[in-house]
Amino acid sequence: MDDFQRWCDQARARVVGGRFPEAEVAFREALRCRPADGRVSAELAVVLRRLRRPQEAETLLRATLDRAPSVASTHAELGAVLFEQARFADAAAAYREAIRLRPDFAKAHLALGLACERLGDHDAAAAALREGLRLKPGDALASANLARVLRRLRQPESAEAVARASRPGAFDVEAGLALAGALMDQRRHPEAAEAFRAVIAARPGETRAHLGLGLALERHGRRAQATPALRGAARRRPDDPHVREALALNLERRRRFGEAAAAFRETLRLAPGQARVHYYLGVVQERQGRFDEAAAAFLEAIRLRPRMRAARAALALTYRRQGRWAAAADAYADALRLAPDDVDLLAGLGWALGALGRYAEAEQAFRQAVALSPDDGDLHYELGVALGRQGRHAEAERALREAIRVEPDHIRARANVALGLGRQGRHADAEAAYREALTLSPEHPALHRGLGVALYWQGRHGEAERAFETAIRHKPDYVRAHCDLGEVLFENGRADEAERAYRAALGLKPDSLAARFGLTRVLVGQARWADVELAARAVIELSADAAQAHFDLWHALEELEKWPELEQAARSVLDTKPEHADAHARLGRALQGQGLHDAAVTAWEAAVRLGPDMPRFRRGLSAARRARTLSEKRRNAPGPGRRRRGG
Repeated sequence: MDDFQRWCDQARARVVGGRFPEAEVAFREALRCRPADGRVSAELAVVLRRLRRPQEAETLLRATLDRAPSVASTHAELGAVLFEQARFADAAAAYREAIRLRPDFAKAHLALGLACERLGDHDAAAAALREGLRLKPGDALASANLARVLRRLRQPESAEAVARASRPGAFDVEAGLALAGALMDQRRHPEAAEAFRAVIAARPGETRAHLGLGLALERHGRRAQATPALRGAARRRPDDPHVREALALNLERRRRFGEAAAAFRETLRLAPGQARVHYYLGVVQERQGRFDEAAAAFLEAIRLRPRMRAARAALALTYRRQGRWAAAADAYADALRLAPDDVDLLAGLGWALGALGRYAEAEQAFRQAVALSPDDGDLHYELGVALGRQGRHAEAERALREAIRVEPDHIRARANVALGLGRQGRHADAEAAYREALTLSPEHPALHRGLGVALYWQGRHGEAERAFETAIRHKPDYVRAHCDLGEVLFENGRADEAERAYRAALGLKPDSLAARFGLTRVLVGQARWADVELAARAVIELSADAAQAHFDLWHALEELEKWPELEQAARSVLDTKPEHADAHARLGRALQGQGLHDAAVTAWEAAVRLGPDMPRFRRGLSAARRARTLSEKRRNAPGPGRRRRGG
């Protein structure tokens, strides 16, 4: 055996053993013996590829081709080196030259197909792979790649046929994956799941099969069964962000928000620049009620992808859930710059502006939304509400009636038509509107209450009472209906029943101003001054600006002759409203009751100065001055046993 052959044998043995550095040395020694040997040059190029030195391999192969340009296998090997450098166009040219030299070179056709696929030329890829299969019919790798390319060409039926044809004998994993993918593309999810299971049975550690099985089960609506498969994929490929994201999305759809948030965070640890994942993290945080964190996630998604409309809409909705209406309005406006004809965004902007009291702007947003979606009853309804809040009741009624025309069973629109009629003083028309709505929803508590209000304003108190009672029967915790019932009972002289109605309302909602006002009114009417004091103080604690409650408290304290308490109550108002004439008058009465006559006169004088047209203030001042004079006389009168001067 000569040296050349000995070095070649030694090099090939090292290749078989995976000892590529030693193989390189041996091949170079062989080439020193025969520098022009094309086959050995090609084999050395393969070794250099394995050693991740593709540029050296390319140089070697091009030199070989300069000496022997007609060797097809060398062109094919050059194509492989170029492919590994992601130079797919150059690789395709090399493979085409190999095929020109040897048209039946099946491996070159397969490689050309892969290069064309990477270039995005799927038609050329499919043609090359088909030719490779024609030349080598049982090639599982060519079949799997052709099936994948056909899927990308949106030909899933053809992809399925290719995948099935490649499996007449022994099971091939790649063909099995191709078949499962083709079935997924055809939405044949149960069959796809079975195909993925077959791959797992053949190769239990195949991550793609576990991932595919999870996705197939989820799309078939079997989300709970999908989770273990997706967890299996994540276990086998823990650093793959796409697998983590698939698991996170599954958990989010199963409403397991805590686990989903953790999975999305892990995805972001692996791939921090994914705007989509930040968006979904925000979605699950919003579902958990963690609104500040959700807003931060949406803002990061927007920073990474400024034109991400879904993130902007979600941010606006999050601000809305927080009651941050100004921020919500700004976020909706930003989103609308990207999608000016998005009806949902326009409606959201309208709601936010309405909550800010900017009803004219809200009206404009809803008008735009209605123009884009004229058959949406809710939009006509919201437009009507915005008009009504501006006091434009006739226009509001037209918008609401349009909502009813579009959606005849739109109860809120019907209720608001009736409400608007009542606000215009058209109580008989309001009654008719409420009764018409009740034919569609006979157990709707708000409609019964509205009917009661319309009847009350027509002086039909007995019917109003029954309507309020019906509303309460359908909704026992209806605080406003309890208050309305209390009012109609009190006005009909049934104070004890009215008190019970108001106390029932307070049992449901202790901070109800309407109920506390009403109860105080009943107690004043019964002259139960100690109870009035307690009730009025409770109102003031809820709302210091409740003027009538201060008057009721003053009245009660005066009737109870609790002068220091009356002084304190009057001064508490004067601390914030020093020009309050009535408060000065009550202060004067409290000081007079305590015998502080000079201070009382000063307080009454302030009341007269601030309210010169109030006769009772002048009467109070006169009484205070008389009391001061009488007090001075008593103080100056001689005591017992004291002789008068000049007596």
